[in-house]
Amino acid sequence: MSRRLLLAAALAVLAACAPPSPGSHGTVKLAECRLPGVERAALCGTQEVWEDREARRGRRIGIKIAILPARRRGTEPDPVVVLAGGPGQGAIALAPQVLTLFSKVNDTRDIVLIDQRGTGGSNALDCETDEKTSYRGVFEDSMPLKLVKDCLAGLDADPALYATPNAVDDIDETLGALGYARVNLWGGSYGTRMGLVFLRRHPDRVRTATLDGVAPMDMKLPLSFVADGEAAFDSLLTDCESEPACQRNYPGLRREVSGLRAQLARHPARAAIVDPVTGEAQAIEVTENVLLSGLFRPLYVPELASLLPYAIARAAGEGDFNPLLAQNLEISDDVGENLSIGLHLAVICSEDVPRITPAELAGASRAFFGRALVDDFLRACEIWPRAKLPAGYYEPVRSDKPVLILSGGIDPATPPHYGAAVAATLPNSRHAVAPHLSHGVSGHGCAPRLIEKFIRTADAKSLDVSCLRRIPRPLFVLPVGAAP
Repeated sequence: MSRRLLLAAALAVLAACAPPSPGSHGTVKLAECRLPGVERAALCGTQEVWEDREARRGRRIGIKIAILPARRRGTEPDPVVVLAGGPGQGAIALAPQVLTLFSKVNDTRDIVLIDQRGTGGSNALDCETDEKTSYRGVFEDSMPLKLVKDCLAGLDADPALYATPNAVDDIDETLGALGYARVNLWGGSYGTRMGLVFLRRHPDRVRTATLDGVAPMDMKLPLSFVADGEAAFDSLLTDCESEPACQRNYPGLRREVSGLRAQLARHPARAAIVDPVTGEAQAIEVTENVLLSGLFRPLYVPELASLLPYAIARAAGEGDFNPLLAQNLEISDDVGENLSIGLHLAVICSEDVPRITPAELAGASRAFFGRALVDDFLRACEIWPRAKLPAGYYEPVRSDKPVLILSGGIDPATPPHYGAAVAATLPNSRHAVAPHLSHGVSGHGCAPRLIEKFIRTADAKSLDVSCLRRIPRPLFVLPVGAAP
C-alpha cells in the first residue's frame, strides 16, 4: 500500500510539473514554442481578425499569442493578460520580465501575452531604413520627415485602423476564442490606456485590472512630457540639494545646468561618446536638444537618474559628456528593439496630437525641456492617417471593477496626479504611490507581492500598501574619493 501511495504521489508531482500540452485552447490551435529569455516552454498560436473590424471585409491579419501555462494543473480559470506599453511594444517580447514579475501568480494562473495589432508578430508597423542613425539622431529622439514618409509608403496596412479601440477589440475576441471567460488585466504605461479602454468596452471580461503608470484618456502625448519631465527633473535637483553629500559635492547644480544649456545653444560641443556595452567611441555634436534628451531619459530609471548630478558636473566643468550620454545608448537600444514606430504614430497621431492647442504649444516653448519632441510629432502627424474614434472616447472611464493603480512619485511620464484622476471615477480602486520610484512600480520591492495578493483576492481596498513608501531612492553617485 505504501508503495502505491508513493507512486501516486510521484505521478501527481510529475503532472504538476508537466510541460504544456499542444492542441486546441478554445478554438485556437496552439503549439509548444520557446520564447527568448524564457527557460520553459510556452504555447503559441495566431488568431485571425479583420483589419477593418467595422466593415468586416477586406484584409485579415494575424494576432500573435503566447501563453505561459500555470505550473499547477487544475488551477484558476482566469489568467493574467499583459498589455504592453509604448505605444508600439509587443507583449510577447516582454516575456522574461513578465515571468519574473508574475512568478508566484503563474503557479496558479496562465500568463497570456498577445501582441497588439501593429506590434511584434501581429502585422507590425515597423519602419525600416537603410540609413544608419547617427548618435545625434539617437540622442535627440528625432523623427526625420523622410523616415516617416518612407515608413508610411512601405506599410502593408491601413494605419488608420490601428488605434487603441480596434486593438482592444482584437484582444477581447482573441481571449474569447482561447476560452477565457474572465481575465486579470495588467498594463504598464500606454498599456494602462489599453486597460482603461478594455474596462469601458468589455467590462464583463474583466475580473481585476492592475494599472502601473497611468496614461489617462485625456492625456496628450508627447506634450505632457514637457511639464511632467520638468517636474521630475526639478524634484531630482531638490533632492540633491537636500542631501548633504550631494549638495557638498555638487553646489550650484541648477546654475551649472542653465549655463551649460545656454552655452550649447550658442556653440554646440564636439564629443566622443564611448558605448558602455561595445566600448566603441563615436563622435557626436552635442547640441542643446541633445543635452535635454540626455537629462530627460535617465529620469525614467532612478538608478540612472542618481548619476545625473555627477554627469552634469563633469559636462559643465570638464567638457566630458560621456557620463551624461553613454548611459542613454543602452536605453535607446532596449526601446528600439521592441518598438514599432508605425504603431507609435498610428496611436499618437490619432488620439493625442490632434487635441494639442496653440496655447499649449506656446507654454511648451517656455518650458525647460521645450517643444522639440512635440514639433517632431506635429510634423509627422500632418501626413499620418488618423483613426475615427468612438464618441466620448476622452471621457473618464467609469467602472466598479477592482482596480489597483500604481504610480511612481518621481515619474517623468505618468506621475501620480494622473493615477489620482483616474481613481476618482473607479470607486472600487486603490491608488498606491511609491514616492521614490519612477516609471514602472510593479517590479520593485514589495510591489510583486501586492499585485499577487490583489489578483488572488480581487480586493484592492484592503491592501496594505505602506511598504511602497519604504522603497528608497538610490543614493546619488559621488566623485571618486569624495567624502560620503
